[in-house]
Amino acid sequence: MIGPATACGGSSKAPATTGSNAEVSRWEQQERLPRAAVPGAEGFAAAGCTSCHIYAGSGHANLGAPDLTAYGRLHLGAAFDIRFLRCPSCVKAGSPMPAFDALGNRRLRELAVFLEASKGIR
Repeated sequence: MIGPATACGGSSKAPATTGSNAEVSRWEQQERLPRAAVPGAEGFAAAGCTSCHIYAGSGHANLGAPDLTAYGRLHLGAAFDIRFLRCPSCVKAGSPMPAFDALGNRRLRELAVFLEASKGIR
């Protein structure tokens, strides 16, 4: 399990809300996520991503963070996703999103698979 990350913008005072197993199950059903995307969905919930992002009706919109429910429709690819997750401000100057490089290669890849599988509530 991935521990809660520092919430939006690196503020350690902002509470990190984590998604529940019920939310992940709901996302899996609504999104018809492939089995390979489930570990990334669990990581997304556990890492506190819903502190700043909305996903399938869960979470919050903070600091202008986008709704990621249909992120996969952008077709940016896993390599881009991983690069962005490692260092958001390196890819997009001024991004308030904290870096998630500490999650390691496997977990970043799982998150990327989940994000690419997210095509919008069907």
